Amino acid sequence: MVIPLSQRHYRPNISIKQEERYYYTKDKQDFYPLLEEAITSQETIYQWRRKYVRANKSNVVPTLTANMGTGGHNVPLILSDTGIRKLTPRECFNVQGFPKDYKLPDLAVSHLYKQAGNSVVVPVIKRIAEQILLALEETKTDYNEQLELVVMER
Repeated sequence: MVIPLSQRHYRPNISIKQEERYYYTKDKQDFYPLLEEAITSQETIYQWRRKYVRANKSNVVPTLTANMGTGGHNVPLILSDTGIRKLTPRECFNVQGFPKDYKLPDLAVSHLYKQAGNSVVVPVIKRIAEQILLALEETKTDYNEQLELVVMER
């Protein structure tokens, strides 16, 4: 059964300047020319895959992984108004469905990336739980109807 989506996915704000540590530059990354050549649209989410850039043409944020904060790969990248940058930990949690006012723990940025990568997409889990509840209620109704039939036959 296909369940239609009821809300648009989270989009990072590309006009807000973030802390410098989230930006990729010629001075900091020797692979920056590859990023600059491949990351050309503000409408696309990209991902650095150790040796190449992957554009997510479906415009969906790639799977967030626990190792994205440790080695610089698997990190979702965007072209913002102020340069090429990775999503911030806050943006990663928002992508996972956490509310914008969710208080992040006071941890190192690398640990926040790990936690975001180890988390689950909250709206997806909610949708799954709702469907399980519906299935259980249907099963209970079917069981009760069968039980009534058995009692009536006696």
